[in-house]
Amino acid sequence: MFTCKQVSKALHKEDYAEMSTLRRCFLKLHVHLCVFCGKFNTQVIDSQDMCRCYKDKEAHDAVERPKLNPSQKEALKELISEQAE
Repeated sequence: MFTCKQVSKALHKEDYAEMSTLRRCFLKLHVHLCVFCGKFNTQVIDSQDMCRCYKDKEAHDAVERPKLNPSQKEALKELISEQAE
């Protein structure tokens, strides 16, 4: 079994989804049963899941996002520099 310190350290250093199935199972068991670290480490796992979903969505949306041509980029840069002054 894991101690609270080991659970927190493992979640800090590794992504929960990339752990081996056995390690992930024991970690999840400890988080659900431990009154000391359960809520915090559940939030850490949820945060990792949210970040992973966000990164996947951003990668997917980047392909579909419209691209600016070079003349549009230059016009936008000029507009931004005028606004900054």
